[in-house]
Amino acid sequence: PKAYAPKISVIMSVYNMADDPLLYQSVNSILRQTYDNWELIICDDGSTDHTLYILCRFATDQRIRVLRNSTNRGAGAARNACIRASSGKYIAVMDEDDVSDPRRLKKQAEFLEAHPEYAFVGSSVWLKDRHGIWGRRRLEEVPERKSFLSTLPLVHPSVMIRADAVKALRGYTQAGVARRAEDYEFFMRLYALGYKGYNMQEELVSYLEELDSYKKRNYRSRIAECVVRLRGFKQLGILK
Repeated sequence: PKAYAPKISVIMSVYNMADDPLLYQSVNSILRQTYDNWELIICDDGSTDHTLYILCRFATDQRIRVLRNSTNRGAGAARNACIRASSGKYIAVMDEDDVSDPRRLKKQAEFLEAHPEYAFVGSSVWLKDRHGIWGRRRLEEVPERKSFLSTLPLVHPSVMIRADAVKALRGYTQAGVARRAEDYEFFMRLYALGYKGYNMQEELVSYLEELDSYKKRNYRSRIAECVVRLRGFKQLGILK
């Protein structure tokens, strides 16, 4: 049996971030949490720089474990590897370039303990670029199935989800067509199975969204997202 049994497993997929200060900020934001019963599982998704070396330096903290994919398989596959290695009652999603408020894990764990009717809890977020905070995004407090028609009604790296619900879904899809939209596919599938979530209105994550980031997405990835959304809408019964 494991000597250390954390309540929260934080999962993070990382690719080629060795020289990026955002990776340090992201990991340190977990180290600075006011809630300390957690583990951080990081999967290096086949980086070609010295990211793995940097991650292994973080892993001198016994609460941090590092996994590695031999090739770049995408965030969905990397997160699934983290999920398989996790032991927490709750799984908190974290991205390599975002920052969690020091109170995030405590507030979200307390919410899920008090509200068994919800499978996950997200939050509003601060929007940032590499120069600092430039805005905020407020999310619908109680997303419904129809909420997915217009957009993903949550910010993925702000979410903490019950491990039982993740296992019921068998994690993230690794289908090639969903590689850029695995978060959208995951939560539509969650709702299709009858689960639901809640968004805390407080900003508990600083989320990297540079003003030109959407424009960088290529034509193929946009078409793939449309395919994923169409399939999900049919599953949810919200597409006539």
